[in-house]
Amino acid sequence: MTPLALRDKLADKKALLRIGILTVLFIAVGSLVFCDYARIVMDFTNLKTLLKDTRYRAVTADKMLVVRFYGNEVTVTDGKTDAILTVLTVPTLHEVNYDTTLGDDMIVFDGHGTSAYNKRVHGGDVRLKSWLGFRKSIGVNCTGMVSEGVYPGE
Repeated sequence: MTPLALRDKLADKKALLRIGILTVLFIAVGSLVFCDYARIVMDFTNLKTLLKDTRYRAVTADKMLVVRFYGNEVTVTDGKTDAILTVLTVPTLHEVNYDTTLGDDMIVFDGHGTSAYNKRVHGGDVRLKSWLGFRKSIGVNCTGMVSEGVYPGE
């Protein structure tokens, strides 16, 4: 093998090594973005399901249930006994724009919705934000209906 052929072979190996390293970096960055987005979607789905279930239980049993937000913890308690019924951790919980006459950062569901306890007539929303800035919002209106987006619309 001539020195020129050996040099070309080493250059090809270096090029392949660079391509391999760049490929691994692109896959790692893409995976990080995908995992962050999947995390916020999972938190959004779990919280929305919890709020819908709480509304359903309050309406069907005609009783008061209170959803309280403490940092990234969400608790559902019985309105009369204050017994904790459900606890959910939502790591991406960013902001709660829902205040009631019983206190801030809580939603009070009863057999007729949330309007009897709301400070804002039309309800409010809960906002989630991921590490990379992905955002999701859950709106709860005065009837207790839970939907994606802010409520009332901005």
